[in-house]
Amino acid sequence: MRLLVVVATASACMALSWAQASKGLNNTEDCDSSEEESDEDALRRHEIARAQARAAAQARMVALGLRPAKTLPKKVDDVEKQAQTRVRHKVILPGARAQNEDDRLNIIPVKDYLTREKRQEDEEEEDELTKLIEKPEPCDFGTGEEPRTCGWANTPNVTAARSIPWVISRGDDALYKGGPRTDHTENNGAGGYIYFETSREPPRQPPILLGGTTSTESNNIDVGSAGQGGNQHHVISYPEPANDFESAVLATRNISATGPQGFCISFFYAVEGLSVDRLRVVIMDVNTFENITVWESDDNFDGKWQKGEVAYTYGWPHQVWFEGIPKRTGDSTRRFRGFIALDDIVFDRMGEAGDNCLGHCTFEGGFCGWTNADTGDDFNWDQGRGSQSFLTGPQRDYSSFGKDERTGGYIYIDSAYPRRPQDKAQLISPTLKATGANNPICMKFATHMFGNGIGTLRVLSRKEGTDEPPKTLWEMSGEATNQWYLAQVQVASIEPIQLVLEATVGANSLGNIGIDNISFRPGTCPISPQTAARNSGDCNFEEDTCGWVNPHPADGFDDFDWARQYSYGLNGPSIDHTRKRADGYFMNLMSNTALPARGGSKAWLISPKFSTDAAPRCMAFYYYMYERTIDPSGPALGSLRVHVLHHPLDGPKKPLTTVWRLNNHQGHRWLMARSPIRMPDGMPISDPYQIIIEGIWGHGRVGYVAIDDISFFDGDCTTFPEKAAAVPGECSFERDMCGWTNATGILSKEQQAAQALQLSKQIVQIRPLNLIGRGGISPRASLTWRLASSVSRPANLQDHTYRAPTGYIFFDIFNQNAVQNPILRSTVVQAVDSEPDRCVSFWFAPFGRGESSTLTLYRIEPEITEEDTRMILWKFISRRSDTQRPDWRYGQVKIPADKPFRIQFEGEANDGGFALDDITFYNGDCETRPSNAVVAPPEPI
Repeated sequence: MRLLVVVATASACMALSWAQASKGLNNTEDCDSSEEESDEDALRRHEIARAQARAAAQARMVALGLRPAKTLPKKVDDVEKQAQTRVRHKVILPGARAQNEDDRLNIIPVKDYLTREKRQEDEEEEDELTKLIEKPEPCDFGTGEEPRTCGWANTPNVTAARSIPWVISRGDDALYKGGPRTDHTENNGAGGYIYFETSREPPRQPPILLGGTTSTESNNIDVGSAGQGGNQHHVISYPEPANDFESAVLATRNISATGPQGFCISFFYAVEGLSVDRLRVVIMDVNTFENITVWESDDNFDGKWQKGEVAYTYGWPHQVWFEGIPKRTGDSTRRFRGFIALDDIVFDRMGEAGDNCLGHCTFEGGFCGWTNADTGDDFNWDQGRGSQSFLTGPQRDYSSFGKDERTGGYIYIDSAYPRRPQDKAQLISPTLKATGANNPICMKFATHMFGNGIGTLRVLSRKEGTDEPPKTLWEMSGEATNQWYLAQVQVASIEPIQLVLEATVGANSLGNIGIDNISFRPGTCPISPQTAARNSGDCNFEEDTCGWVNPHPADGFDDFDWARQYSYGLNGPSIDHTRKRADGYFMNLMSNTALPARGGSKAWLISPKFSTDAAPRCMAFYYYMYERTIDPSGPALGSLRVHVLHHPLDGPKKPLTTVWRLNNHQGHRWLMARSPIRMPDGMPISDPYQIIIEGIWGHGRVGYVAIDDISFFDGDCTTFPEKAAAVPGECSFERDMCGWTNATGILSKEQQAAQALQLSKQIVQIRPLNLIGRGGISPRASLTWRLASSVSRPANLQDHTYRAPTGYIFFDIFNQNAVQNPILRSTVVQAVDSEPDRCVSFWFAPFGRGESSTLTLYRIEPEITEEDTRMILWKFISRRSDTQRPDWRYGQVKIPADKPFRIQFEGEANDGGFALDDITFYNGDCETRPSNAVVAPPEPI
């Protein structure tokens, strides 16, 4: 970037006067006496003023992070000394005369002198800025006390309405200035990095003043003309900018042409905040100003440092830009704090980059470590610049396709003689590091498959040094048009692997297949194009739903449907996740259909059937759960859940296993999700299965629930976000009791008859206050916990999860002559090796008119026997609760968990009851809540 500081001076005197005026001094008489000043003194004063201006400019550049602090003069005397050295000539000011002939020869008019000095400085600066460098030096941006830019500089983007500066900072200043808490190099608060704040507002446009009057009434301002009454004033209008695109560009100095080998750029970046849009790496031609985006990311990793890599070649002088882009000014999230930060930027020649850019290749100067197989195939991949056949193969490489460029290469298979149908060629990658269970990488590449003899192109993965057969990750067959197409596939392994590009010859010789621009980046991605997915379950929904279907209404599994759509109106996100465009497709939970009046209505989206796989599997996707307005009673958007439906080969279907769930509003953006695919006991899937994505509308339904970019990969991953992990034994009681059972003792016939008689006398009085139902209650029902339904539930009580009318469990007893004790018992909760204690949390709501009702929680042994040992852990007594508006209360208690156990809720009431919802378990200790539910030190009873 060039920072031009122009110091306009009419004379040395005026320069000094301006400096004094800026300090509040009035010393214009010095100008009147300038004729008495010697020529040399006037010039010296002029040079000092210019030196001071240069020092101020340098200070400004240091403040912007464009120069190191050591370039600044240490004190004012240094500035004056620098000025003294610049007086190299005797300069005759206007009105002065030469003293002798020698002086006359050295006379330089002041105007010419200043012009020459300015031109010389500009030329020196221009030479320094335009000088080509071979490659930028590595940069870690120093430390907070000694920052350095390593030649990187802020530069304006002419296509943007406003350019935002990058600033050097450190983690210790993050809470004050912004940026991540630590740098990447040292992983501490003292290390330096460079960042920009994405929430910075653009300056307002110059105001337009309109004449008018205003009423004398307060808060009533109207535009008018004089004479209409009120006080004459000016109405100020701030016009909206025509272009609201902004960016922050960090640029290298001018770099020479890379040559065919090219560069590998490796760097670390951190992104956080709602106001962030994206980060991209751009190649900018310094002669034509054409720019090419070679890397881009819009993923938000909540401020954690991520590694980025990009390999490129370019045949002309150029700059490399890191361009950070915030949300547009009109976006509602723009005012929220956010940042994009960079650290440890390194340029290496390809082939000299070590582990950086491993497997990346543009195929301009070689195979970049990819090798043709020695055995197992019939012929080799080759390099090319353009097809020799009019009817097959690409005209030129991917980067220059459709452009008048001279450079560029790619790899291809030649299907001409002596090749025969089904001959195959294999190209093997360098050995790639293990990705781990949670960190798949996305392989991107360009393919060209033109000609009516095109065979098949596959991407395989294999473990080096083993006899395991390669696994197909991506596959396409048949002819496409005469174009390059971008493709991608997800790669994951807990062991080092190699990738294999396998191309097979088709029916005739018109079957050349080309590949170009292979790159890798961290993160998930669905297989693209969708035709290469082959029932993998991957889908970006741009072409269709990839085999994901809504169940038939006659099956009765759900109440409405998911819809494949793009953005329109308020019925869904403004952009999809795949393409980040308003015309991109995603799956949206329908909200504009004739739904039942109650909340809790659900829609299923069912995957194709997957075969058994011995390796653990993981599912990733993006979700959007946004509630535009939140009721005073709390969030009520609904729920998003992922279930596994098992298909045993030797028996009936097993119940659904919930593996991932989130409730209500999560944010106004696309968010990443990840879930392991497991059996109910936590083991990998051993039977064929399907995935069910369930969306449930809550009471509000003012917002949207959407999903996009579903993908699957190998690995026993952990759930993300962590709070979405489904816990064995938990239950929100939306569709069933999740394995929880009623354990109330069976009454004798005489007891049932007596209770039925008592209930029949009370049912007419009780129903308006306590039950919404038809046909009364059976004697047995009053003794059990049961799911709330539209015809039987406590009055004025919505479920806790998302304020639906149903979706919880309750008991109610209205028999004032006898105390009843309904019992609700959990499934077996397994012990966790690393945690001696667990915490159970739940929401409960007491109701009724009795003197008191009690809810007690016990820990019991897994095997139920007559001699069960119960440990009382929690007890709450409700006294005359308000039945007109029952209220949910939060409860939790620690449970000894060194071995498997069950928990048991036991109610006690004669004129009232309790409701329960959202029972779950956490690892670790917790204090008892509410405090009045604490019992004496737990003892077996």
